[in-house]
Amino acid sequence: MKRVIGDLALGVRLAVGGSRKSWARLVLQGLGIGLGVAVLVLAASLPGAIDVRDKRGDASEPVSEGTGPAPLLVSVVHLEYRAELVRGRYVKVLSPDAPVPPGVDRLPGDGEVVVSPALAELLASEEGALLRPRLPQRVVGTIGREGLTGPLDLVFLAGDASIVSTGSNETYRWGAHYGGGGLAPILWLLSMVGVIVLLFPVLVFVSVAARLAAAQRDRRLAALRLVGAGARRVRLIASGEALASAVVGLAAGFGLFYALRPFSDDVVLEQLVVFPEDLTPAPALTVAVLVGVPVLAVATSLFSMRRTIIEPLGVVREQRPVRRRLWWRLLPTVAGAALLASQAGRVTGDQQPEELPVVLGVVLLMFGIPVLLPWLVERVVFRLRGGTPALQLAVRRLQLDSGTAARVVGGVAVVLAGTVTLQMVLAAVENEVVDRELTRSPQDVLAMRVTDTTATPGLRDALARSAGVRAVHELRWTSGSTGERSSVSIVVGTCAALRTQLPVTGCADGKAYLAREATGGFTVTPGVPLAVGRDREQRWLPPAVVEEVSGATTGGFYLTPAAARGLTLGTRGVEYIAQLDLATPDAAEHARNAVAPYSWRVRSFSGGQSRMSEVERVFGLVRQGLYGGMAVTLLLAGASMLVVGLEQVRERRRPLAVLAASGVPRATLARSLLWQNGLPLVLSTVVSVATGIGLGVLSVRVSRAEVAFDWQGIALVTAAAMALVLLVTALTLPSLRKATGALGLRTE
Repeated sequence: MKRVIGDLALGVRLAVGGSRKSWARLVLQGLGIGLGVAVLVLAASLPGAIDVRDKRGDASEPVSEGTGPAPLLVSVVHLEYRAELVRGRYVKVLSPDAPVPPGVDRLPGDGEVVVSPALAELLASEEGALLRPRLPQRVVGTIGREGLTGPLDLVFLAGDASIVSTGSNETYRWGAHYGGGGLAPILWLLSMVGVIVLLFPVLVFVSVAARLAAAQRDRRLAALRLVGAGARRVRLIASGEALASAVVGLAAGFGLFYALRPFSDDVVLEQLVVFPEDLTPAPALTVAVLVGVPVLAVATSLFSMRRTIIEPLGVVREQRPVRRRLWWRLLPTVAGAALLASQAGRVTGDQQPEELPVVLGVVLLMFGIPVLLPWLVERVVFRLRGGTPALQLAVRRLQLDSGTAARVVGGVAVVLAGTVTLQMVLAAVENEVVDRELTRSPQDVLAMRVTDTTATPGLRDALARSAGVRAVHELRWTSGSTGERSSVSIVVGTCAALRTQLPVTGCADGKAYLAREATGGFTVTPGVPLAVGRDREQRWLPPAVVEEVSGATTGGFYLTPAAARGLTLGTRGVEYIAQLDLATPDAAEHARNAVAPYSWRVRSFSGGQSRMSEVERVFGLVRQGLYGGMAVTLLLAGASMLVVGLEQVRERRRPLAVLAASGVPRATLARSLLWQNGLPLVLSTVVSVATGIGLGVLSVRVSRAEVAFDWQGIALVTAAAMALVLLVTALTLPSLRKATGALGLRTE
């Protein structure tokens, strides 16, 4: 053990000692590994940040269970303001010892309000001018970080002495726990595939960076053999050098992460933004990074030396590389496709597929890209003949060492394949989760639903007088059931009111319609009574003739007044539908301001552009997070390629200088460098796009969704990846010019 530690220590000394070249080599390796480590640490921090957000959100939820008189009444509201959603609570204090929610020093009294910093900024800006009439209370404080899920939260807590007890709004404490929630299954699938295809390229970049300066390392190891070191000891020393690079990369990665963490709240990805303090790497995942990166670097270094014979007088490699075999390189792709195919159709309703087959299937398919590329590049370049001098130089270089070129573009190929996959999955998921109500609802409709057991005198008149309101219709809502299936909504209104909810023609008083889309197959049978009301206290016989319609905003049983004869609706479930004049700017906001004095008594929601279901809202957040991750990963690919490209030019400085001194123009050498990166790039693009499309199809089939091809997006990201490689090649040209100078001929 003492000798092993000594050999590792010698490897570290060789990596950090010697000359400026040794330090330059170590810095390049550390930078390449550090970029990957920074992304891995960020990924290790996200689960903890999301968990902290959820816990703070739960801590601010009112709890209505308790004994004795309730100390507090709480009415929860959600205010739509253009594309924003403002969450608020109105409170009425019933006891001096009423519980105070997190982030608030005291409960606001009647006519007072406490707002979040983001909401205070919005109210003070010109952008929030139309929101201020809905919050006329006097601002007496700001909600602290403990009461917010993120710095962009639009939240308020207002006092209102007019709140009446409904039984469900009595609050005994703050801090509800909601278990068993989480993402919808199809969003879970999207997130799972997205995380894998974004993180897998990072591991590829770490392994590529660990191979930097392999030629200079081999010469040093040959010198060690000359002074008597055995072959096994030499490989152990080489592991020490890789270990030193990994340690430097870990330090650089963690340093970069903590240096950029304070700016995390400046990255505006809607509600995905978190407080900087929340981005703390999870201990278990941090240990995995700390252990996994050095192990990966050492293993990659040893794997790259498997065909290297280190002799005392130099490094001997096989003159002609062993022909790479194809059969085992196809195994990961075949196995991954089989695993994903085994989960086809598993995402249905609230059912999720098994995690292990999905994760392992995606990983194997992604792993198949860097495994297959060296074989493909080798087969192609050995069949190329002729061409310009620049092309011949590039082909000859690729024939001598096609594996390095394939590995350089392999990281970009993995990113490209993952991006294509995500685009297909995003397109399919969007078709599934985007609320159908958004496309079916009239864009000029604003609904005002009155909360239960509250009186709202003058509400309809106030709404009708609002600027931009053309007409106001009234709907009455209740629910019914046959006792055999789930309940169905029952909506009663005039023909004009019903037309705002479903496309009907020839409507007349006395007609009844059934929109089956969201009723779970609910069927109204003539002669079979329905149990109607919240407590199913009323038995009502539906009309004998019921027309089925499609394209309704929501599924349900729609009745004209004559068809609802004998149905007692009571005072609950009143809704006013305002038809807006879209030519009036901000007509919906003016209508909401017209009913602002009713505060918590009225809930407004739009069938227009601002209407969004909860699943759709979460999908928007997941989509933006994945797009941001794709951008970061692609930039990481470019940075890693640049580091590898610069190191390759530096390693080949003497051959390049000899070529330049022999009369080869620098422009020819530059074009050869472009061909050298361009040929593997074209091949990797074909493989990555094909793999991405295949992986996308298999992933979509897991959810039984319809496969959608975003060809425009696929072409865009493909062009971006190719442009990235060309840009990296251009950035290496100054280094090429320096390497082809007369000083490049100097040798020791």
